[in-house]
Amino acid sequence: MEKIQTVTYRLFRDNILDVAFYLQRIGGGKLENYAQACFLKWAMEKRILILENDSLSKKVPNTMLLLTEDKMEEKSIESLLWNILLEAANEENKITDQELKNIVKKDALLFVSLENKLTNDSKNFLIENGFLVEKERRLFYFNLKKSQYSTTKGEKLYNHLKEYFHYLENLIDQDFDSQNEIESWEEIFTWISLFGLADKVYSKTKKLSFQQLEMQAGIDQQLMETYQKLSPFLDSFSIGFTYASNSMNSSRSCCV
Repeated sequence: MEKIQTVTYRLFRDNILDVAFYLQRIGGGKLENYAQACFLKWAMEKRILILENDSLSKKVPNTMLLLTEDKMEEKSIESLLWNILLEAANEENKITDQELKNIVKKDALLFVSLENKLTNDSKNFLIENGFLVEKERRLFYFNLKKSQYSTTKGEKLYNHLKEYFHYLENLIDQDFDSQNEIESWEEIFTWISLFGLADKVYSKTKKLSFQQLEMQAGIDQQLMETYQKLSPFLDSFSIGFTYASNSMNSSRSCCV
């Protein structure tokens, strides 16, 4: 198999929330993508455990067990998502994928506001740090829609992200067989989530066993198992958020 050309440098080293605005232009960077990245981070940190059902019926939900009960005090997207889960969990600190979907649907305003916060916080960071310039068009006395364009520095970062997106696409297509040694598969799978490529991974793991991936790519079997177990929660969050977004848009349309 012909090896693909890969990037040899690590991606954005700072807060991954800061680049959401650019990721959304590429096709990822949505709240559901960041939620999955957070779920993966918490699983690897042993903050959560995914309990799969043993029933043959697909209607039986999967359960997320929150292993720590500490609230996160900072006001980041990650801490807000964690605190929402913590408050929604039952007395055993458990929450099912179905319950997660219902929570997102029920609290539509909250979750749509979180996505807006994610986008605006990222946009403001990029403007304040010289990656983006924002201009407001004016016509006589009317302020029209604001527009943004990238500086030379911003174009470099955006192209960097886009190159990494294509690298990850190729990596998945090539069964994770990389020309270069992967320094951190956890970091790779975090960015796969952020770029919205998780579905491609789930399709791939239906064709390749965890043992194959561990032998040919060096991916830790526990990491792959954890990533796959997160799938029902990603689907539930995505379905719930799509419903929440649509309901909010409908409310705005009816009241214009």
